[in-house]
Amino acid sequence: MVSKRRLPTSEDRGSLTEDASKARKQPLSKKTKKSHVHNEVEENDSVFVKLLKTSGITLKTRESQNQLAVDQIVFQKKLFQTLRKHPSYPKIVEEFVSGLESYIEDQDSFRNCLLSCERLQDEEASMGTSYCKSLIKLLLGIDLLQPAIIKILFEKLPEFLFKNVNSDGLNMPRLIINQLKWLDRVVDSKDLTTKIMQLISIAPVYLQHDFVTSLPEILGDSQHADVGKELSDLLTENTLLTVPILDVLSSLRLEPKLLTKVRKLVMGKLSSVTLDDLPMIIKFILHSITATDALEVISELRENLDLQHCILPSWLQASQSKLKNKGQTSSSGNQENSGQDCVILLFDVIKSAVRYEKIISEAWIKAIENTTSVSEHKQILDLAMLFIIYSTNTQTKKYIERVLRNKIRSGCFEEQLLQSTFYVHYVVLKDICPSVLSLAQSLLHSLDQSIILFGSLIYKYAFIFFDTYCQQEVIGALVTHICSGNEAEVDTALDVLLELVLLNPSAMRLNAVFVKGILDYLDNMSPQQIRKLFYILSTLAFSKQHEASSHIQDDMHLVIRKQLSSTMFKYKLIGIIGAVTMAGIIAADRSRSSSLTPGRGDLSSEQCTQVTSLLQLVHSCSEQSPQASALYYDEFANLIQGRKLAPKVLEWAGQTIFNDFQDAFVVDICVVPEGDYPFPVKALYGLEDYDSCDGIAINLLPLLFSQDFVKDGGRLTSQESDQKLSYIPH
Repeated sequence: MVSKRRLPTSEDRGSLTEDASKARKQPLSKKTKKSHVHNEVEENDSVFVKLLKTSGITLKTRESQNQLAVDQIVFQKKLFQTLRKHPSYPKIVEEFVSGLESYIEDQDSFRNCLLSCERLQDEEASMGTSYCKSLIKLLLGIDLLQPAIIKILFEKLPEFLFKNVNSDGLNMPRLIINQLKWLDRVVDSKDLTTKIMQLISIAPVYLQHDFVTSLPEILGDSQHADVGKELSDLLTENTLLTVPILDVLSSLRLEPKLLTKVRKLVMGKLSSVTLDDLPMIIKFILHSITATDALEVISELRENLDLQHCILPSWLQASQSKLKNKGQTSSSGNQENSGQDCVILLFDVIKSAVRYEKIISEAWIKAIENTTSVSEHKQILDLAMLFIIYSTNTQTKKYIERVLRNKIRSGCFEEQLLQSTFYVHYVVLKDICPSVLSLAQSLLHSLDQSIILFGSLIYKYAFIFFDTYCQQEVIGALVTHICSGNEAEVDTALDVLLELVLLNPSAMRLNAVFVKGILDYLDNMSPQQIRKLFYILSTLAFSKQHEASSHIQDDMHLVIRKQLSSTMFKYKLIGIIGAVTMAGIIAADRSRSSSLTPGRGDLSSEQCTQVTSLLQLVHSCSEQSPQASALYYDEFANLIQGRKLAPKVLEWAGQTIFNDFQDAFVVDICVVPEGDYPFPVKALYGLEDYDSCDGIAINLLPLLFSQDFVKDGGRLTSQESDQKLSYIPH
């Protein structure tokens, strides 16, 4: 028994009448309109025309629509009763069908029978549905006529298979097949299935696609098994129909054995399919998974699905096309956009499957977890899938974090794999940026250094490959780590920021305002962390003359002056390190490096004055504290040793330090300091072998005694306190 078909919805009716609406919009010539006045109604004495007119339909000629004077159901009921109660029944049915066959020999008449009728109705009746079926579709709804009319349609179809579209824009084969869609009842489903499959085997490729995708809308549930078998056989013969066949098979109720057979067949084709076909194939494979074979299917899918093989060639072709046709960028751009759209569609299919099918997400994680060999993880899909499942399924987050940590410890997931994942799948990963950063944050909370490093690399590549909005999110997350107070997190986040400043200074400069906020959290940082932070900020503020960088410079100067003016060494240390680091960035030798202000030579007089003023400020604020003064000279020495400074700055520094050293430590050899010292003050060690008093000496004993005297709680005289305090390390 054939199951009852559902009534077509408004969307279905819209698709069925698309061709009809096109035909009605065609303008009629004056000659045609004139002829309609005299030759509009079909007039003949055939049984076919008479019975239709009696039942409520008036046939029109040429391009006029057939007119329906009664409700569609009333028409079908009247015609059925007229045929059934006719004295010559069932011969009258044969005469009616013969009359239809003769009538549609004329192509215009046949077209009118396939297009919707014009409804003649009063105002009250017009409140109902405005959609009106075609004459053929109305006749197909009558059980007495349906088999004969289906036979006539399939006999007429071959006449139009290899013809071009009509001048009125109608595609006759599609219009004929549309008559068979969404019938309330199919009298002989098996015969209809046979006819359609025969038609598909001889039709051109573009029509084969349409006929295959129409099958679920034509056939009843009882024919799903037979059609599924026929389509699976056709799949092995015609690879061009892979996508429409799989689309249809996904809509049919099929036995698990047949689904498994088809799935294995398409699984073997994954390495050779085009990127355009991949989303539908993956959708079919994932939708055919059951709880018993989920792990097996996902494992096999991982082995056969080589996305680098599918994705990269299309992008490389687009790039090569751009190089060959620099003046014609539109076609290559469209090709690249098409490839990206296919990739997005593919991962939308996968995301939908892992979000709504728990067995698929768990099987995919399990398949990755079961992979023990490093070589088997060369596929970048594994890491991308962990990111995707992490973003779609909150219940598996802890499970994914555990799997990822184990893979990092074992060396299966390394930087090269992570970089390749972002390089190939950045379009997909960009859409799940918050989840990617959340996973990186979780990894940075680990105690294992290798896991912390991997988390920092996620931040790095997310900033490099994602858009401006995501870059801002990355910087915000790194700043949060730095302000957390956890030493390992602070060091790691600062290292990432420093690397990003060197890799992409222009993008980092746009986010400098977030980095600048770290200046409020300097109290809990170590000297190494303070030095790194000021290096980052100074690079952003002074590496290129930019109006947006002036506010960073002002804030840094304010912080440095505030810290230097403090009487507590803890805060003075921050000011000294920040000032020397900032001076080193400003005074960098630009004639040897192109990374800082390209195209510029030595320092300008304004920049040189800025550096010298800053260093003089540090010197004046630290000269009364031997510890601060020693730190200043130590930082300055490391700066000179580690960086190439501009000649002007080196010349000024050499002269200034020479004078300071001479004032603090060098005395004439004939001048014997007065005071009560534990040892006699005299020249020793023969630094300069002079017999006269013209020589010089290093004033060690008085300086050492005054330093120890202050430490023991003694007080210096006013004359001694006015002198600079010099620090001599023990």
